[in-house]
Amino acid sequence: MNRLSIVTLFALLGYLPLTAQEFSGGFRAGINFATIDGPLEMSAGGSELEEYRFSNGFHVGGTVNYFFNDYFGLRAELLYSQKGADYNYNGESFWVLYTEDDERIYATGSRNTSLSITNSYIDIPFMAVGRYGRLEVSGGVNLGILISSRGSGELTFSGQTRAGSTVDPFTIALEFNYFDDALRRTDADEVELRDIEGKTVVIPKTMDSNFQEFEGDQKLFNTIDFGLIGGLAFYLNQGLYVGMRVNYGLSDLTKTELDPSRRELDEADNFIFREDDDRNLTIQASIGFSF
Repeated sequence: MNRLSIVTLFALLGYLPLTAQEFSGGFRAGINFATIDGPLEMSAGGSELEEYRFSNGFHVGGTVNYFFNDYFGLRAELLYSQKGADYNYNGESFWVLYTEDDERIYATGSRNTSLSITNSYIDIPFMAVGRYGRLEVSGGVNLGILISSRGSGELTFSGQTRAGSTVDPFTIALEFNYFDDALRRTDADEVELRDIEGKTVVIPKTMDSNFQEFEGDQKLFNTIDFGLIGGLAFYLNQGLYVGMRVNYGLSDLTKTELDPSRRELDEADNFIFREDDDRNLTIQASIGFSF
């Protein structure tokens, strides 16, 4: 290649970005299919005690694009996005019963928990974008800031105490606000009183914090969620598009010191905390418009 050809090539490469680069804005909204991905607690026989299923939410927000040419650009977004999961626990477990005198009675048996978790984030994705005709491919990173966290469901337990007394089934409604609730057992308004081992046991009818034993205002879920994001979009015309996107978290959702085993206590009747990584997995179906 001679010197004139090289100069001409560089001139063309410099001219294309100058003529095609541009800023644009837009918005997108759609449905989230979200779950939590992580190790599941196992029974003594090796079967899974926990299950995370996909739950539904939504996302909505604005986009800013900067295209260097007709084929490649960058995109940043600011979205409100609901994530979470439908959680189930079914199998061997324990429960700590409290008497009116605040004495503990330990019981083992079977627990069945169903809980719908909704975590609301401000998501800030930053992506590289490639366009090929009407098809668009994007990929990058996402920063999520948790602004609300709630759960609702119910828990049923039955079993027997260590002394062999039967604990008939009881059901507790779960209404969690992981951001605002501070667990105080003595704050329970509605309780059931039972006679177990000759003592009056107090069983709450509703729990409004994430676990039975933790007193204080610590939050189960971490505020910051960092992950990877990638998607495909198809433009129906110059501005209107439909798309699918996958967002997978790389950071642990839960604090280890607030994430105990539901299956058993240790030999000293202390919680066994689970040092595992629970991560967001979200699939988004969107419709959007680019100006």
